[in-house]
Amino acid sequence: MNRTYKIIASRGAEILFDDRLQAVTPRQARSRLKEMLGLRSLSGVVYSITEIPVDLIRGIVDARVAELAGGASFQSPLPADLNEIVMERLQPILQRLAALDRPNSTAPAPCERFDPLAAAAPAESEEASTIPTETAPPEPDWGLIRRHYRRYRSLSGTAAKYGVAQEEIAARASLEAWLD
Repeated sequence: MNRTYKIIASRGAEILFDDRLQAVTPRQARSRLKEMLGLRSLSGVVYSITEIPVDLIRGIVDARVAELAGGASFQSPLPADLNEIVMERLQPILQRLAALDRPNSTAPAPCERFDPLAAAAPAESEEASTIPTETAPPEPDWGLIRRHYRRYRSLSGTAAKYGVAQEEIAARASLEAWLD
């Protein structure tokens, strides 16, 4: 018995096939797809074949839409066991929707962020954490300062460029004999 299968096939951003095929099995639908595209293999082609016939999907969708559109009765040709399976799968979604519709009487608990280093850090009092602490400025790169001073032989230019006092550069230069 032939069934209708929906097939979408693409390569890169180009859609090669987007239509329905009549076939007995999904394997046969895949073979017909290769024939229609003129390919020996489907390597490099991304494709999707519905495993459920389109007619059955349409029946399920029509039944659910009629149900959600106001509880209208819908005579579906679906077998009872399939209907139970679909309802079982929809139950968690319906429960979440019902929970969203109920007014929330309790305020949600505040989210706490996990800090993996909190146990390793010493406990601080609130007063100590509010006091701003001054950090020492980073130590200047004396190798870079020395190379600049030796190259340009300008005490004021080197001091201005690296933000170091001229007296400090002069003392270090004489102590380490930068110009010898």
